[in-house]
Amino acid sequence: MSSRRMPTSSPSGSSRSRPTAQPWYSSPERKSASDMIRLGYHPATYVRQEIDPDTAIRDIAACGWSGFEWSPGTLRHAYEDPDAYARYLGEIGLGISGIYCSCSFADDAAIADWRSTVDATIDFCGAIGCGYIVFDGGSTTLQRDADTIQSIAAEANRMGQRIVDAGLICTWHQHWGTIFEYAAQFDALMAATDPGIIKCTPDTAQLALGDFDIPATFEKYLDRMHYVHFKDLDAERRFIELGRGIVDFPPLAGMLQDGGFDGWVVTDLDYTSLDPRESSRHNLRYLREDLGFAAFEA
Repeated sequence: MSSRRMPTSSPSGSSRSRPTAQPWYSSPERKSASDMIRLGYHPATYVRQEIDPDTAIRDIAACGWSGFEWSPGTLRHAYEDPDAYARYLGEIGLGISGIYCSCSFADDAAIADWRSTVDATIDFCGAIGCGYIVFDGGSTTLQRDADTIQSIAAEANRMGQRIVDAGLICTWHQHWGTIFEYAAQFDALMAATDPGIIKCTPDTAQLALGDFDIPATFEKYLDRMHYVHFKDLDAERRFIELGRGIVDFPPLAGMLQDGGFDGWVVTDLDYTSLDPRESSRHNLRYLREDLGFAAFEA
């Protein structure tokens, strides 16, 4: 799930020298994978049904999720006063799992806008203690050739290095509707990016929309995975609540739980026919009880 726009320039001045909040993943108490998995949610289903963002985020906290994912455009007001937003998050007892920075890479203007967005997001994440910035994109108007993939990979490596230098984690989310919607191009992107800089975020439903072997993809990139999306897909290729579609989640959950996975499992359901509060609770219950993540939560 993504919202693709953000102010076209970084905030005036740099906040990189400000003391940063302590991100959860840097805690010295971390000992094993069983201490390091957190469950996050995306407010999209609430907002689609015209529930205001504050009510949505507070309900996500009340459900028991550890954090929520959002994008720079929807956090515009928070970027203007990150300290106030950090206090707000502390009040409701919720973190931000990651911030989603997408780019079409279609032209120089789009890339420049994206770079500014990423720079602003680095500052914001440092101020509030968010550890993850998620990349995505590649317009389907682009050629799906080696030169295009190498060019996008170079941009990802360049901006990803800035993220890593700030002590954060950068990860690429595979997405249907981009030039990386099929395995050949996505694998080429992963091969062209530095695994020390660019991690891998598989999205189970987005993989299912393409031609991916989902378990094989998880196995292939497990060492690069710190932030994953668990989302289900029905027989009509529509997103649906976890456990109600075609994705076989138990083997995937087992890979994470047994393979030293360190990070977030996020459900970013784009829409629902249910009351979004009911949908949220179903999805969290499925992750915790049916897939056993309750025993692995940080």
